Formats: sequence, C-alpha cells, structure tokens
Amino acid sequence: MAAGATCILDTAFGAGAGFLRAWQANADAPSNTDLLHYVALVEADCLPGAETTTVSTESAHALAKALGALGVAGPPAPGFYRLPFDQGRVLLTLCIGPRATSLAQLGMQADHILVDNEKSWTENELHRLQALARRGTTLAWADARHQTDSNPAMDAALWKPRGDGTLVFDPAWTFRRSRTASMRAFEKAGRCTVIGAGISGALVARALALRGWQVTVLEQKAQAASGASGLPAGLVSASGNSPADPLYGLTRSAYHLTRQMLQSLLVQGEDWDEGGAIRAFAPGRRRGKNSTEQAGANDDTASLNDANARSSWRPEALWLKPQAFIRACLATAGVTLQCDAKVHRLRCDAGKWQALDAQGGVLASSELLVLCNAMDAARLLNQPKDAAADPLSPAARRALAELHPTYGSVSIGPAADLASRPTLPVHGQGHFLPAVPGAKGLQWLAGAGFETMDSASDADCHQANLARVAQLVPGLAGPLQAQLKAGDLSLWRGQRCVSHDRLPLVGPATAGGANGLWMCLAMGARGLTFAALCAELLVGRLMGEPLPLPKRLARLLDAQRMQNRSSQKT
Repeated sequence: MAAGATCILDTAFGAGAGFLRAWQANADAPSNTDLLHYVALVEADCLPGAETTTVSTESAHALAKALGALGVAGPPAPGFYRLPFDQGRVLLTLCIGPRATSLAQLGMQADHILVDNEKSWTENELHRLQALARRGTTLAWADARHQTDSNPAMDAALWKPRGDGTLVFDPAWTFRRSRTASMRAFEKAGRCTVIGAGISGALVARALALRGWQVTVLEQKAQAASGASGLPAGLVSASGNSPADPLYGLTRSAYHLTRQMLQSLLVQGEDWDEGGAIRAFAPGRRRGKNSTEQAGANDDTASLNDANARSSWRPEALWLKPQAFIRACLATAGVTLQCDAKVHRLRCDAGKWQALDAQGGVLASSELLVLCNAMDAARLLNQPKDAAADPLSPAARRALAELHPTYGSVSIGPAADLASRPTLPVHGQGHFLPAVPGAKGLQWLAGAGFETMDSASDADCHQANLARVAQLVPGLAGPLQAQLKAGDLSLWRGQRCVSHDRLPLVGPATAGGANGLWMCLAMGARGLTFAALCAELLVGRLMGEPLPLPKRLARLLDAQRMQNRSSQKT
C-alpha cells in the first residue's frame, strides 16, 4: 500500500464503533493525510442502522447516513460495498454475507485484525483469516472483556504473543516470496501519466492522487470531458434482477461508491440527485420472479403501470452531470490537467513511459502510464514495434483488437411546460430524465441508443429518441413532438467504447503490471456507473490495497481476462 496507509480488518463490525475510533485516530495523526482502509465483515442480517449508533459525532452521522442509503431498497444484497469518507482519505469496505464467503473473496493484506470472539470459528475460517496477514500483522480480540478459553485458537507457530495482550504474525520460517510484494505492482507512489480526461481518466487520476501520486492528465481536446463524458446528464443505476447475475453485484457496488463520492464532491439537486428511477418494461413483458424491483413503491409507478405490470421502482438510481463530477476529480491536489495534448505515440525509455506528440516532443514522462482514452488506446498500443519489446500480453492485445465503437444521442428540451412529466427518471429501452437544472432552466433529456453506425441525421436521432420516450412515458409523446416542431430541442451525440463482453478492461497491459503500462477502458453504456469502481479496482491492484470487489467479480473486469478464460478451459 501507499506509504503511511493503514489497513484494518474487522470481523466484528457491530454498530461500527471500531471504525469510528480508527477514523478519529487517523484524523488525529500528525500528517492528517494518511489513507485508512477499514474492511469490515458483516452478516447480511446484521447491518447496523442509524438507530444503533450511540456516538453523536459528525463521523457517526456520516456513517449512519451511508448505511441508511445501503438499505434504501431493503436489506442490502450480499457483496462488497466501498464507502469513502473524509474526502476519500478513509475507505470503509463492507463485506456483507457469510463470514467464510467474505474471507475467501477478500484480496488484501491487513496491518491489524480484530477477531470476533463471541462467535465460534471453523478451522477453515481461521486458515483463510491468517492468509490475509503479512509478517508484522497484529491481531486483537474485538471484545477484550471476553478473552476466555472460547477465543479462537490461533496457531502458535504463526502468531506470537505481545505484552499488550495482542498477537503478531511472525512465523518461524522465511517466506519464499513476500505476501505483500506479490499483490502489488508498485512499492510506493511516484509520477503517473493518465491519457484521457473523461470520467474514467478523471476518477483514476483522483484515486492515484489520494495515494500520493503526482498525476498528469493529458487531454487531446481543448477541455476535459470532450468525448462521451460530455453528456449533459445521465443515469447511474444498479442493474440485474438476480444475485446470480454478476451485473447485479458489480452495479450495486458501483452505485453506492459513486453515490457516496457525489455526497462529498458535488451539490445535490444541482449537479446530481437521487430518489431512484422507474423502470418501464416493453408491452407484454413482466418483471422476473426474482426481481428486486418494487412495484407500487413510488407514486410515479402508478401513472406508468397498466394491467401488464409494465413498470417498477428501482430505488438505487440517480441522475448525474458528468462534467461537474470530472471537474471536481481533476481539482484534487496532485492532479495536473494538460489540454490540447494529442499523444502521437508512446515510448518506454529507461523504465519510464513517455507520451510523445507528432513532432517527437515529450508531453509527459513517468514510471506509470494509465490509458483511459477509449477507442484511441487501440491506436497507441497497436503501433508497430519489436516483438521483444511488445508491452502487451497476447490477452490484452486480443481484447484491444475486439474493442468497437457504438453511437448514441440525447435529445434535450425545456421541461417547465411539461405538466404531466414524471418526477423521477424513467428507463428501459433508453431513458428519460424529466427535470435537470441547467443554464436555461429545467430541461428534460431523452436517449441514448446503442448504434453500430454514426450515419443518422440529427432529425432522425430526435425521432428515435422521442419514439423511445413514447414507449417509456406514452403521455409525453404529443407534447415532445410539439416541442420538436417548434424548434425547441437540441441534440448531443457521442461515441462509446465497448469491449467483447460489454464489461470494462481494468488492469495492467501485461500479467503482473511490472512494466508500468495499465488501462481503464471500455466502460460502454455504463460509464457513469462503472468509472469510480474501476478506478478503485485499478489502484487497489496497483498498490496492493484491499480490492473493492469480491475476487470473483474483480476477475470479470481484468484486462487479462481473455487469457484467464482460455487457461480455465484447458
């Protein structure tokens, strides 16, 4: 992990008292800039609510508010949820579900471990627990008042007692390889170049800067958010109807991380707002039997429902202005934005990556380079080079070869005159945001399409977007067509970068990432939802920090996953 960072694993989270104490200790540290990772195991039915917090402090209220948001749709689904506090310097990762399952899916090395000594431990659980320790990790009982013979029996060959009643992980033998070193690509923070100042690049830059990196962001256009991230506003939402669907776990983790960041970085009601969204189904299509969506949970649902149960309320959804989010991330201390910086090619010289312009001038030089420039990454990485010096693994090269663009558009019009508009966003085949504040007052937005060609005229794009609205909110079909005829609508068009399986590519260009070339690409249609999660996943792997996802889900986003899947079949 980054110098000064601390990682605590708490297997008895309870009402969060241990987390609040650790947060306070981190705030009282001399530097007041150290990073705290607090990983807590919580059984699905034991997540504390606001009423269980007995400490009345600003941090306790922040924790209660974040936990309340997790339960907005009922008990949160099992999985990992990363919640940043204190401007991103305190990171709480809640691992909700059976203890054995969470321990098996954790990717981390702990500095300190708090052991639940009120519930019995199996031999397998203890084995998985000590696998998360490194030499020097300390262990203490969560409830020091109950240190009895019933406490978990820790292996005396691995854990040595200290005078203060704690244990320290200190095996008598020498490890063949360092546990810590095997989990990270960089021992310490340094200089990094991020190519692309869209939402992916901005969030990667912020995450790295919070770990002490000096980050230069290169943007080829005159300003940040000039590509797909220039969308005036979009929807961030959880997807998937069943916990068996990987998208279910990925998007719920992504939604709550993004929401928590927005709470501290942007102005609610102006730059973003929550409250859920209405999901409208195609005529004749019903919700699945295992759907977690709630029919009739919001007044808007009744106005969209019919005998075919065509709509339901999805609580985990919000609208967001991505440009505001990007500006806030790029304003993080340690991040420098350089616009009008078109990278012509890359060169690795003496262990440093150089981004060169068309004349061969060096735009930036650093030991770490992260590509967040969507389809343009394939151009930079597929330039001719010696086979011996190829920075890409075969799996990464294959994944880049299968990147493809899709195109979409968003129609925008005045919302003040639409008396019958819903109060919440509606989505299904496309989406409709009913009232987003802007320079011209409240505006509605409708889109966005997923076309393979960018050949449609602006007029055809408007008609396609309004046709989607007519399916989502039939009562608006006439008023929106009237606005179109009056010339009141504007249009935004953009290109998305999509991978072979429509999931992002996150990680090193080669297995292990030793050459310092990494990528965070192909956000596809869920860029606003996935970007923050992918940034945390990238820096977690880079610096050997706790991962924000279970290992089984993190593998689905690995830039090397095409090779991983090939090897699993053999």
